[in-house]
Amino acid sequence: IQLHTYWSQIPVYKKEKGKEKEKEKEKGRATTDDATQTDSNIEVNTSTPATPKSPAAQLSIDTIHNKVDELEKLIFQYLKHCTQHVKKMHETRIQVAKIQMDEFKALEDFEQIATPSQWNIHLILKPKMKLWSTKNKNYFVATKRVEYDMPPRFIEKVDLSFKIDESIINQDEAQATYNQMKQITKDFRIQAMTLYVQSLARENELLTDEIKRIITGFPQDNDEGFDAEPGYAPFKHYHDLREKRLKLEAEQSIYFLVQERVEGETNEVITPTLVRSLGKDFLLQP
Repeated sequence: IQLHTYWSQIPVYKKEKGKEKEKEKEKGRATTDDATQTDSNIEVNTSTPATPKSPAAQLSIDTIHNKVDELEKLIFQYLKHCTQHVKKMHETRIQVAKIQMDEFKALEDFEQIATPSQWNIHLILKPKMKLWSTKNKNYFVATKRVEYDMPPRFIEKVDLSFKIDESIINQDEAQATYNQMKQITKDFRIQAMTLYVQSLARENELLTDEIKRIITGFPQDNDEGFDAEPGYAPFKHYHDLREKRLKLEAEQSIYFLVQERVEGETNEVITPTLVRSLGKDFLLQP
């Protein structure tokens, strides 16, 4: 958005600039005009009604400049609000990339000193962590849907609605029936969403407990004749990094909801007439 071309877009500024040039010319010929002015000219001037100045022409350059500054701040706040989820998304991607590098290095260190039993447990835990990642994302998205009041489509599409013959039933009774339909639909959506979140939370809880039991039983001392103590700390470090990465990826999974929410808000914004009059470079809407 370029506001430096604003001055060339408004007629008020052009009028002010033209007035300044006219004043300079009038100073040079002011004495000549006063000396040569005749009575007939005076009569014409007095008979001709004075043209009233438009309110726009009375605006000073400083006032216009202040209005432009205010407009620029409003546009900046508008863009910042509508793109904050994009900024957060890219910051999270950078964090995930850094953690992935550390996680890969930690896995290499663990692989060098892991006992056979420790490595087998790692292989057993790997698909469970992948499944936990999916369940955790689903639960996280569902809780955000409740927070944003954006139920999934299979719940939102349920709508109890049928036509009532108002030629038989009076208007008040028909309206009461319509209100009952809306209330039934609302109650169903609330109960369905509650049950949906509870089911996802239970799945996530059971799988989390199972993973914790596996981590607790990870060999730390002797392991069938092998010294397991050196491999425990690298595995714990690797697992913590993996868990941190999966949680960040769960946060990434809700950005489409944030985007839909922002789009729903911006669809209600009406661009001011002033902005529309500034030209193509100043339009907030395509």
